Amino acid sequence: MKKKENILINGCSRGLGYDFLKNLRSKFNVYGLSSIKKNNKNIFYYNPFEKINLDNDLIKKLKKININHVIHCSGGGFKKHNKFLDVNSLKNLFDVNFYSIYEVNRILIKNKPKHKRLNIIMIGSIAAFENKASIGYSAAKSVLLNYNKNLAINFSDHNVVSKLIIPGSFLSTRGSMERLKKSNNKVFNKLEKLMPNSLMQKSKNIIKFSEILLKKETDLLNGTYVSLSNLESKSIFL
Repeated sequence: MKKKENILINGCSRGLGYDFLKNLRSKFNVYGLSSIKKNNKNIFYYNPFEKINLDNDLIKKLKKININHVIHCSGGGFKKHNKFLDVNSLKNLFDVNFYSIYEVNRILIKNKPKHKRLNIIMIGSIAAFENKASIGYSAAKSVLLNYNKNLAINFSDHNVVSKLIIPGSFLSTRGSMERLKKSNNKVFNKLEKLMPNSLMQKSKNIIKFSEILLKKETDLLNGTYVSLSNLESKSIFL
């Protein structure tokens, strides 16, 4: 029987990350980084709002686990839609949507044996391409585009493979669209009608595609992004 590989889900407290955690357990040894403290030996506390740098204890635990894959689901707009965001609010968006991802990758790459393959999958957003997206959130997600490409270029000889998924709106456990559906079904239905076939995609669609990207055969996609935007974006680049 083939030995299960180890996968780390960054941002597993709710939403897409939580769904990844549940759905990949049968195929991988799953570990998580959560901003909510949980009584689970495989889920470690990491809250970018409090501190970006991973503490030494957490670094030791990750090094001991010997991670094969990491999926970054950490992110969100946190209702910071003001067109004149103050610097601290903007920094908060970058802390969660980019800096935390950068920090986890830095630690994993720095501590892995050079010959060992590390497969990185980051979850971006079509907000990185949209003219009418929230200024702060869009800016934070845009950084991932060049970061993904340059991560692949700079560490390809260290067996690091990096891929970026660009999803549009989707339903996930306790995610933003799920919360909107419960709090304001009228607005949610209006949004859903704008989707192809008048249906909003679900997290399981993103997870299924991500499982393909976890395979070594997809290393040819190193440094590229894959759009799962459900035709929401009007950008010519998607």
